[in-house]
Amino acid sequence: MQRRAALCSAFIGAALTTLTPAFAQTASTPAAKMDMAGVRIGMTEAEARAALTAFDPSMRIIRTTSRYNYAAGEGRPENLSTPEFLDRLEVQPAGGGFELFIVYFATPPSEPRVIAIERPNLAHTQNPPTQQQFRAGLLAKYGQPSFAEPHQLVWEEAGKPRCAFTRRGNRPYVGHELSRNRIVPTFQNERRYQSLGLTLASDPAACGQVLTYTYGIWSGPVRAAKASLIDLGAVWSAEIRSSQWVNGLKAEAKRKADAQAQAPKL
Repeated sequence: MQRRAALCSAFIGAALTTLTPAFAQTASTPAAKMDMAGVRIGMTEAEARAALTAFDPSMRIIRTTSRYNYAAGEGRPENLSTPEFLDRLEVQPAGGGFELFIVYFATPPSEPRVIAIERPNLAHTQNPPTQQQFRAGLLAKYGQPSFAEPHQLVWEEAGKPRCAFTRRGNRPYVGHELSRNRIVPTFQNERRYQSLGLTLASDPAACGQVLTYTYGIWSGPVRAAKASLIDLGAVWSAEIRSSQWVNGLKAEAKRKADAQAQAPKL
């Protein structure tokens, strides 16, 4: 089990920059085609485990839980915590050592369903594919990407707005700032990222799934790659609900602690 710090209580203080019509186009990849090792956004833990086992039964699936710690108000110790909840599944090869996949789940009070999948190590140690073979395999599985360059392909969910893009070249932004643990801070600090040339959607909850594959820029065989599939809107909504939930627990704990407070003997 891992402990997570209590969520920040800050909410969106100002309206985020609205996408301009030229950049607000919808993507063209159906959500039904977006999966990783058979794992799809919205799956339960049991469904995700079944998909991973079907993909490679030799893999080890490690269940990792977490909880939020909080205090009963300012000046009191952070000695309270929520019940444990499922945070992610870490998937390793039979011999262990590194993660092949990390499957993240929505935090409470949301139902624990898959909201993001990372593939940090897609290694080809024997007979690695050429770049042409690698790209052809991705196109055969997922269809035409909404953005492509020599070392990266990006698919965006059909019917959803492009929620993060760089103004230079209208290319979707899929950097670290939009990883599972950074989505809320990034959208809440849009002015900072706007100064860096990044435009964000006005309503993060309306965002959809984004699938990204990245591999080496050299011209030889693809010996290593990484990938991620994340539902931006689902992550945002789950984290905001978690923040509100923890804030409610903190307020109730403070009320009880204040009721038990005793006047000093002077």
